[in-house]
Amino acid sequence: MNLKKSLVLFVFLSFIPHLSGAKNYYVAKNGSDRNPGLKHLPFRTIQAAARRMEAGDTCFIRQGVYRETVMLARDGRKLTPVVFIRYGKDPVIITGADKVHAWIPWKNGIWKAYVPDRVLQLTVHGKLANLARYPDKQGDNMLTVSDWAEVSASADGKVVFNGPPQSNGYWQAGICHFLTGKHWIAHIEKIERSQGNEVFCNNKASWVSLNSGVYLGKGVGCIYHLHALDHPGEWFWQQDTLYYLPRQGEDLTNMDVEARIRTGGFVIRNRKNIEVRGLDFIMATVDMEGAENCTLEGCNIFYPEPFFFYHSGWCRDQGGGKDYSIVHWEGKGVVVSGKYNVIRNCYVGHSWGDGISIGGTCNKIENCLVEDCDWSATDAAAISVTGYGHTIIRCTLRNTARSVLLNRFAGKTDILYNDLGDAGRMCEDLGITYSYHTNGAGSQIAYNRVHDNHAKSTASGIYLDNYDTAYVVHHNVVWNVAYAIQTNKPAVHHRIYNNTVWHCDHAMHAWGREGTEVEDQIVANNLADKPWDVGTEFHKNLVTNNPGFKNPQNGDFTLRKDSPAIDYGIVVPGITDGYRGKVPDAGAYEFGVLPWKAGCDMRRPDIQGIIKSINFTADY
Repeated sequence: MNLKKSLVLFVFLSFIPHLSGAKNYYVAKNGSDRNPGLKHLPFRTIQAAARRMEAGDTCFIRQGVYRETVMLARDGRKLTPVVFIRYGKDPVIITGADKVHAWIPWKNGIWKAYVPDRVLQLTVHGKLANLARYPDKQGDNMLTVSDWAEVSASADGKVVFNGPPQSNGYWQAGICHFLTGKHWIAHIEKIERSQGNEVFCNNKASWVSLNSGVYLGKGVGCIYHLHALDHPGEWFWQQDTLYYLPRQGEDLTNMDVEARIRTGGFVIRNRKNIEVRGLDFIMATVDMEGAENCTLEGCNIFYPEPFFFYHSGWCRDQGGGKDYSIVHWEGKGVVVSGKYNVIRNCYVGHSWGDGISIGGTCNKIENCLVEDCDWSATDAAAISVTGYGHTIIRCTLRNTARSVLLNRFAGKTDILYNDLGDAGRMCEDLGITYSYHTNGAGSQIAYNRVHDNHAKSTASGIYLDNYDTAYVVHHNVVWNVAYAIQTNKPAVHHRIYNNTVWHCDHAMHAWGREGTEVEDQIVANNLADKPWDVGTEFHKNLVTNNPGFKNPQNGDFTLRKDSPAIDYGIVVPGITDGYRGKVPDAGAYEFGVLPWKAGCDMRRPDIQGIIKSINFTADY
């Protein structure tokens, strides 16, 4: 027997004793935590299993709704992880909500119930209820300011509402949320006192420290307060009491009301080699902060981040100087940091903050659908990335107040084969992808479809803001934005290759203060109907009104055989490898080569169907 075979046999034989000691635990709603967790004698809670599980153990979870935050007690090992998985095809919901009973009438059609824990979100018969607000929320679209009031904010902490005045003190102790000035980010502050249609905030430092000419002045805003509870479907909680104004036809004596009182569903913080598979989270999130080699796969996470109070609308506190791993922010949604973790084949949607927040090093997000995020209109996104060495690949990210993907303070991070779109629903001056003051260290933004920035001012596709360096932007298709690729000054060592731009106001753009420059920026093999004119070195960039796309109206930007882009470019090692013809083509697609595809292969899951599949109102 040769040495290689001997080593393989040794490893296998060494592994057998541990495998023989691995245990399977079972959890079911008709079980008991006094049981041993066997298939015929299951635990009732997932936490009971989590307290006992060791490396190599698996927890099989039977159908049901589990109202708990699961805290992991031990690590797994690399080859023998700790695994939590649904049993067969049993639907399993982890929720941060508890049912609310014992409703009694209060006044003006409003009902109330005793709930001692702070309520973060509320659903009635599975439908999300609105936090009581002035002016009233209109419809279900959370990514709009069209139903906010006109306001004017000033540096002394005063916000004036263009609406009917109220008695002095009417809005005291409420929360003022407003988007003013250039509408970059929204502010939020507690109201110290009010007078007529004016409110005075008691902690104005978070916006006074910023440029008032940019962040203050005219805009829109709203107030959250119990006095604003006057529209059916609204709720408010204060001082141990939950208030709700029923919609027409709702009878709280026999309806399912779920109040979120916990944020976490699974807490895998600082754990190693943990796997969570096939579970649904409703009004609960997953915390993988500081984790190592952990996996979240095949899960749906609805409403990961509730309404949150933040110090600054940028809500990104870069700590530790150049140590990218030491970064903290609020409104994280599903969070993963540490190293070598994977989130794969997951849906994440409907968040007041981020959908997924990434930190640490060498983490991976793959084939995920993340949408409808940043209801707070802060500097949040479908995915926000800091740290080093990450990969975001084959994901679909869409529908956000600001950017869809934030890759700020994220070095050596590759963004590949993603579909990124419908940014700028509430805020202005942003990119669908956005980085600032970051050494990309060779980060690739490549093979992405980047489209539809709805911001009314600066509406960019791929936005490398001031002081970014060393990004490689290649083989992207960008359309329906103002500036396809923006590299603000100072911009150093960027490489812009083989991108296709269509239906944009400008192919490129760069803004910077006087004295700043674009340095060592090579622009080659790109295709557009607008000039490629921001850089220091240009090669074979095709500008034409007749590019020969197959079907651009339906998003097909591959080349017809008569396209002038064929054999137009130059060879760029590592970028144009595998080209057909005499020389590479211009643009994102090479004629005669199977076109690359971007985005996930997932569909939006049906939350109502998930709820109905296991009778969400029942406690088994």
